[in-house]
Amino acid sequence: MKKIETVWCQLLFDTLEKRETHFQQQILAKKLGLSLSTVNHALKNLRQMGAVTIGGKGGLVADYEKILMHWANHRRLNRDIVWRQKLAGSVLEIEGLLPPGSYLGAYSAVRHWFGEAPADYNTVYVYHRQPEKVIERFSGQLGKETELICLKLMPEIPLRQETTTLAHAFVDLWSLTDWMAKDFIDRIEEEINDLLS
Repeated sequence: MKKIETVWCQLLFDTLEKRETHFQQQILAKKLGLSLSTVNHALKNLRQMGAVTIGGKGGLVADYEKILMHWANHRRLNRDIVWRQKLAGSVLEIEGLLPPGSYLGAYSAVRHWFGEAPADYNTVYVYHRQPEKVIERFSGQLGKETELICLKLMPEIPLRQETTTLAHAFVDLWSLTDWMAKDFIDRIEEEINDLLS
């Protein structure tokens, strides 16, 4: 994930999940461990498309959907894959065996939030700051039932307690080609609409 993507993720997390649309570029930079120039670069296209406005009192998210779609269209999930392995066991079993510090993404995040998945899935996407812990936990456990995909996690990216954020899961699902991804995207969109209504 590029550094500018962490800015988009933070703006969307603050807007959608914390209901905070105002931001200060310097505070964003400090929170994400980025330079002010990187934050300004991340905001450049968002300003041009009217997704954010910048004034004397800071910035304002004017259209979160534009930010979400901009990020979704720039996300390259495959670049963050550290390790993938086909394993024996169901998705629930694999998710239950993940080491501490794991954050569920994509399909698993949606199932975790809502207690059930909108469609069957057989791939677990997990983020970890120390991916070697996931690899150690599952290496040598070959199978064919479920694929586990471990992705590297940016240091300061916003997270929920055990999962990626709504926007992060959305953009990851957007980049997948599996037929069921659309059902999961639709479920996240329902949740976003409920949060903002």
